[in-house]
Amino acid sequence: MLLVNLPVLPPFIVSAIVSPLAAYPDVLLLDVQFNEAHFTPELFDSLNIPFPARLQKAVNKRRAEYLASRYCLQQALTRMDVTQFILHNDEDRAPLWPEGIRGSLSHTHRRICALLTRRNNVLPGIDCEQMMTEEHASEMAHMIVNPAEKALSERLELPFACALTIVFSAKESLYKAIWPELRRFMDFSAAEVVAWDAQNTRLTLRLTETFSVEFYAGREFTVEVELQPDTVLTWVIGLQKESA
Repeated sequence: MLLVNLPVLPPFIVSAIVSPLAAYPDVLLLDVQFNEAHFTPELFDSLNIPFPARLQKAVNKRRAEYLASRYCLQQALTRMDVTQFILHNDEDRAPLWPEGIRGSLSHTHRRICALLTRRNNVLPGIDCEQMMTEEHASEMAHMIVNPAEKALSERLELPFACALTIVFSAKESLYKAIWPELRRFMDFSAAEVVAWDAQNTRLTLRLTETFSVEFYAGREFTVEVELQPDTVLTWVIGLQKESA
């Protein structure tokens, strides 16, 4: 793995690692840990990242998250020969990536993750989530899984809250991957879990609706899963025809 060297006084940015995905070495995974307790607004000037007007009234955690994500993405993209790039969002709040780059970004409590690639036939999607509590999982289950998915998750050697968090994150990753092509809302019933490996490191999502010729009911996507004690990280790599 390649360590991104950040000239920041620790521990605001605790770590920032860039590494190629094992199955897709031309897709880079950026994984950042930060601590807002050591953030100060002056770091925007120190790191030469413009302070956005919309964060004027934001709490420090939101400001720290924004700065860490923009700075670390900028540093990661230099490894792809893109310099001084500042990520912005479109009117739908979707990231506006540099020309020739496809990417996906996610964040949760003190963690930021992204996928970046120059492959024009790759649809990357990534999501990181805080682990749900059992109470929250019970309240949210009917929105995230259908009865068959719930039965499948209950057969796993995982707490139900953990399994549900994985499914939630997996579907978020898939939707992020195909959003740039569809630009339309999809709810959690638009894809269902149809397979789950015994090691809890991979699952298969199948579209239940047809959205386009390419994204049809029955198309399946493999989702990679990384479990940590309090967080879940998932990512999916959708492939298009080379001519796309």
